[in-house]
Amino acid sequence: MFSHLVVDPFAERRKTLEDAFFKAKDHQLLDRMRSELAALEEKKKLAHVSGIVEQHVLDQLVKSGVTAESLTAVVMIPIMEVAWVDGSLSPDERDAVLNAAVEQGISADSASYELLKTWLKERPNPKIIAAWKDYVREVARMMPRGALAEFKCAMINRATRVAESAGGFLGIATISKSERAKIDELSKAYDAR
Repeated sequence: MFSHLVVDPFAERRKTLEDAFFKAKDHQLLDRMRSELAALEEKKKLAHVSGIVEQHVLDQLVKSGVTAESLTAVVMIPIMEVAWVDGSLSPDERDAVLNAAVEQGISADSASYELLKTWLKERPNPKIIAAWKDYVREVARMMPRGALAEFKCAMINRATRVAESAGGFLGIATISKSERAKIDELSKAYDAR
């Protein structure tokens, strides 16, 4: 009454292959879940420190590499855009951007400062300008008009100083037409209420 147990060697191999496949697939799914959770957590942090609740704005900021820690660099985006408007940066423009960052309270050992240095080496992705405009529109809806006007004025002043650092003749600072047009374009983001 003993039955002989017959082991199917192919069944065992199939099971081993299936286990290996699903482990690899499980790891991929687990990695994807971790990535999605990290992005969600980052959006929560950004929402907390910025007051932004619009998901598409938060999504764009996260996709552009902006973190809660580097959010202060977001105020520097217009300056970067003005500095890069002609396609390259002069040493004076680089110095003006970094000086503006320090004036803004961004310390040299912060994530924001590191992000700015990255942007000084390579022009930021154009999507970050769209994200910045969405950010400003969202902030404009929440800020009192007086505070918003000051925020706008500060951006224009910083961007103008960076533009002036790039050019001039006989000690007289000048701003190119393309720099002036970019400053005007960026300042309009504050007007969309």
